[in-house]
This record gives sequence, structure tokens and C-alpha cells, in this order.
Amino acid sequence: MPLTREELEEIRRRLGREPTREELALFEATWSEHCSYKSTKRLLRRLPTEAPWVLVGPGRDAGAVKLFDDVALVARIESHNHPSAVDPYNGAATGVGGIVRDVLSLGARPIALLDALYLGSLRTPVSRWLARGIVRGISDYGNRIGVPTVAGRTWFHPSYERQPLVNVACLGVARPDAILPGRVEPGDVMVLAGNSTGRDGMLGSSFASRPLGEREEDIAAVQVGNPFLEKLLIDALSEAFERRLLRHVKDLGGGGLATAVAETAASSRVGAVVHLDRVHLREPDMDPAEILVSESQERMLLVPEKGRLGELLRILDRYGVEASVIGYFDDTGRLRAVYRGRTVVDLPVELAAEAPPVERRSEQPQPPGPLPGLSVAEEELGRLLERILSSPRAASKAWVYEQYDWGVQGRTRLPPGHGDAAVLWLQDGTARGVVAALAGNPRYTRQDPFRGAALSLAEAYRSVAAVGGEPLAALDNINAGNPEKPRQFWYFERMVDGLAWMARGLGIPFIGGNVSLYNEDERGHMVDPVATVLVVGRIADAGRATGLALQGDAVLVAVGETRPELGASEAAEILLGEPAGAPPEPRPGEEKAAAQLVRRLVERGLVTASHSVGLGGAAAAAAKMAVAGGAGASIDLGALCPRCSSLLEAGFSETPGRYLLEVPRESLGEVLEEARRLGVWARPVGETGGDYVELLSSGRLVSRLPLEGLREAYEIALERSLARG
Repeated sequence: MPLTREELEEIRRRLGREPTREELALFEATWSEHCSYKSTKRLLRRLPTEAPWVLVGPGRDAGAVKLFDDVALVARIESHNHPSAVDPYNGAATGVGGIVRDVLSLGARPIALLDALYLGSLRTPVSRWLARGIVRGISDYGNRIGVPTVAGRTWFHPSYERQPLVNVACLGVARPDAILPGRVEPGDVMVLAGNSTGRDGMLGSSFASRPLGEREEDIAAVQVGNPFLEKLLIDALSEAFERRLLRHVKDLGGGGLATAVAETAASSRVGAVVHLDRVHLREPDMDPAEILVSESQERMLLVPEKGRLGELLRILDRYGVEASVIGYFDDTGRLRAVYRGRTVVDLPVELAAEAPPVERRSEQPQPPGPLPGLSVAEEELGRLLERILSSPRAASKAWVYEQYDWGVQGRTRLPPGHGDAAVLWLQDGTARGVVAALAGNPRYTRQDPFRGAALSLAEAYRSVAAVGGEPLAALDNINAGNPEKPRQFWYFERMVDGLAWMARGLGIPFIGGNVSLYNEDERGHMVDPVATVLVVGRIADAGRATGLALQGDAVLVAVGETRPELGASEAAEILLGEPAGAPPEPRPGEEKAAAQLVRRLVERGLVTASHSVGLGGAAAAAAKMAVAGGAGASIDLGALCPRCSSLLEAGFSETPGRYLLEVPRESLGEVLEEARRLGVWARPVGETGGDYVELLSSGRLVSRLPLEGLREAYEIALERSLARG
């Protein structure tokens, strides 16, 4: 039980008696780290959350922004790390199901999924088993509910050998005036709709609030999904939303019924009465404590508008969704649960819903050493580029996203692998669209969590701009270690500070997020921490969205100045065999200006391909653009970075705030003039076309790599790793 001795004493003191077994089960759920954020809530308040276009900020099951005057975008990000480590298929699948229901809870129609996966090195059978199971779980669930998986991030490192990180995001759309207010009143009834309640997922919230162990009961904490029932729920609730039958909807996620009812009542400052014996069950011998905290999937708490309960029940019945009327809200300010005439829970609502905050100590560990001197002979630069393109972190993730049905619903304008961000049509008779991108770099956050988190937000922001989108809001999923260990909690605190600092610099609010703690291996060592960031935005004309594939016979233009910053880079790890040095310096002012330039150029149709520079530097970015388009490119590393002391720094530095653009020759002058006007560094650094990728130095050929060989290195590496057995 994750309740501490001090917490148990606080419960006894405030109740003036011993808690019942059912009350203890409730507190174990609602006061768990996973549900209460008792160690992190005070730090998360540092994140900026307000902007004129924010409709719903942090605190609800999902956040929302005004995309256009008549369209709201609803978004949520969530982790399912511990369950995926124990049962990769069901852990990942139910992560998808839960995130979709979170978006439904605001009254939105789910339109897209995104995922960020941090997996083991693929050199061992257990890593390959986890990777295959996680990808298949996401694929099967998303494909069966008809919600496309349109973008993501996949990272491989031995740190995640037995404790992978699985972060999933969902987007939905709704009319701004149709977003549910999320408040209830005395007299409102509760309807539990969806799956029957069983013993699967029992107290998964407390399971996720402690280090992962080897205990047999851990498998019982993993929920089992039913995507076909979820699809029926989506359709039934969509009709109920259209008919304005509902005033409040809440997913039964972590903590099950206990958390859903307690949080709903607390947020509206009302009381609640729940009849546990009216809950439809899968296993008839369940006791009241089990019913209260079961985390069986595909269940939602629905509160209909007054006088419209019958209409709601008829819709649910027509779709084959089982429902039970299980209680009501009142004005007592207390949460009561009744089972066969016996009151088993009787608590003040605020006590049930609000765990006492825990002050955690933060202590900086030994910082990583400086980057040692690196040198590579010019004739070896081409080989280094091939090694980067074939590394699991940089290689094509087609093996992953080709298992997802990214085209269902017919909205996807830029599919996975075709652009830096996903672009989806709104399908409302206009050309308007949604843009979204995920980013996260565990190597950066391990070396420097402040810079690493800031750079993750910057990368997602840059990816949205690269396709022509306007970034509007961010959501974070911070994955860290054991908060009870000061040297692990320090990483969490610094990641929050990095996100807050960069968000203020970019002028972008956070509308929601998720925290995942206790991510340790079996020896108590923290896995590489990472802040996964989702940035969402809009595009006025999705048809103009620009992908990364080169067209050929054009000019290659670099936007954003390259600095000699090889610290924590992919090149440094490949050359040294381990991460080394500090990540590059984040520069929000330059980031914002460069994004504004690229967005304007895409809107005006002045670029034919666009790609943000990140992992592997400008040389890798140019090679990926060439492979994607089947057209070669030359890039002059000397022109790219005049202040660099070596071609290694120029080609493989991971300085943020940069893009490579393919520009038609007749548009070059206009592009450079617009960059000058906005004060953004921009230079022509090469040309596109042919069958090779060429690295140059002030016009001199340094390396010529056949495009077909680069394609094989980039596209085949991951499949070969997974095919080992």
C-alpha cells in the first residue's frame, strides 16, 4: 500500500476514527502519486497556462484551445509505462483507450492519436518482445476504434531495457460552445456506462506509484482493453453530444469509480452518494472495495442534463452500451458509498479527493563531464553520416508507423514519415487543418534536464512551423524517477523549469499534461528521464502544408545559424560510445523568429520541402530529405557554419532553431529578403537533384554518397534489428 504511516495517521486524525476497508482502498487510489500529483503539483504551477485562445486549461481530463472561431481542438497526453513493462500489448492498448476517453470527456470527437515510445536497445530478446508488443497494442486498439495514429517519436536506448516509456496523445474537435462545462449540481444523477466492472486493473494507480517490481500481482494491475466496445462508446456519446444530453463526462481511469466520483464532486463543491451494488459487474462475487477501485477499461461516468436521463439511456441501449444508474450528487459535501444497505464509505469530499502535498527534497547529482575533443578525418565524414542514419534513434521508423492505420477518417494530409508534423483536414468544407507534433530527447535530459526539456518543447514547436502550422499550445508528459530520492527528483524539477522558461520565451501556454514517476530499473537506477512534449496548432490551408521530400533542381537554404555544439549529439555518442557533454543552448528568441519566417514562406508557396534540423545535425537532415524525395542534394558545410572549427561541427552540430528548405531558384531572392526583413539568419548552402548526397567544404567535394546506399542505411536498419529473433 503506497499510503505512508504519516498519511494513515492524518486520515485517522481527520476522521476521528479508524477508516473502513473500503475507505482505505479509496485513499490508496485517490492519494496515490499517479492520481493526486502530491509530489509534483506545486512545481507544475510554474508552467504558463493562460492565453486568449485557451478554452480549457490544466485540471480537466483534457485541455482545449480555440483553433478557429467555430472550431475547438481538444488534446490530452498520458503515460502507460508500468503496465506496458509488465504486459506490453495490453498496457499500450489500454493507454490508447484511456486517452481517447479523456478527449471524449470534454464533448469532442477523437480524430487522431500520436505516440512517443522509449524502448530498449533491441539487442536483447526482452527488448524486442516489449517493442513488438507495445507497437502491436497501439496498432490494434487504434485501428479497431477507427482513430488514426498520425505521428510520434520512437527512441531506443539500453536504459529502457525492462522499463519502457509509453506516452500516448489524442486530439479531438468540437464546437467551442459545445465543450462540456465539467460541473455538476445537487440532484444530478450518475450513470456508469460501458464495460462491466471486473478485477482486471485492480488499483493500477498505486501500481504506477511505486518502483516496478517482480511481484506476480503486478499483472493484475494491467487492464484488458475492448476496442470494439470503445468504438460503440465513441459513437453513442457523439450522438448524445449532438443532442446536448450531457452536462458532465469523466473517464474511469486511475482509481476507477473512487477517483472519478471524488474528483467530480470536489471540483463542483458538492457531495455524492454511490450505490456500489447497482454497478454492473463482470464477476458477481466482487466485494465493495474491489468495485470501488477497479480500473476495468471502457467505462465512463455520465451526468445527463436534468430530465433527460431516459433519452440518454435509450441511446446507450441502441448502441449496445450497458449502463447503470448508480447514484446522485447532493449538497452534503460528503462522499458516501453504500453496498446492500450498508454505508461503507462516508468521507468529506475534499479529504477523499485532495491528498496532502508532499515536500520532496531535490539534490543535484554529479554533473556530466565536458565533451572531449572530437576529430574525424574529412574522408570519414560520409561514413559517419551513414552510421547516424542507420542508428536506431535516427533511422526510419516505418516499421512502427506502417502498422498503424493513419488514413482512417480520411483526414490525414501529411502521413507519418512525410513531414515533421501531422497535418489533418478539419473536413468542414474548408481547407483549414490541425497540426500536431511530438518531441522528446532522453539523452539531452539525462545530460541536462533543464536544457533537455526546453529543447523538447522547442523541437515540437519547430516541427509544427516546418509544415506551415501556427503553434498554439503545448502539453507535457514528464517521465522521471523515484521522487523519494532527491537526486532523481532533481531531474523532474529541472525539467519543469526548462519547460516553463521555454514556454514563456515562445509565448505558448500549457493546456494539460501528465506526470509519470518511479521509472526505475530492477536495481533502483532511474531510466533516462524525458519530457515528452506535444505541440498543437492550426493551418489556414492544409493543402499548402509542406513535407520534407526534396523535389530536385532547386536551391537548399539553411535557416538559423549553426554553432559548434556537438555536446549530447548523436554524432558524439556514435564516436565515443556513450553520451557526452552538455546539450546545445536553447534560444527561444531565435526559435520563435525562425519559425515565423518558415511559416510565412510556406503560406506564400515559396518552398517545396522543409525539415527542421535536429538529431544528427544538418548533414543528417539533408540526407533524410533526399531519401524521402528520391532526389539528391549537395550541402556546403563551410557555408553552413563559418564560425565552426571543423566540418564535423558544421555538419553534425545539433544547434536548435534551424531548418533546411528547398527553394525554387526563382524564389530565392524573395526568401532571402523576407529573412533579412525578419532578422533571421538564412543562406543558400547547396542544391538539390541528382543521385547523390554530397558534402562540400567551400565548394570542394568532401564526400559523395549514393542515394540508394543512404536509403538502405536509413530504411532497413530498424527492421534488421527487430528481425534478430
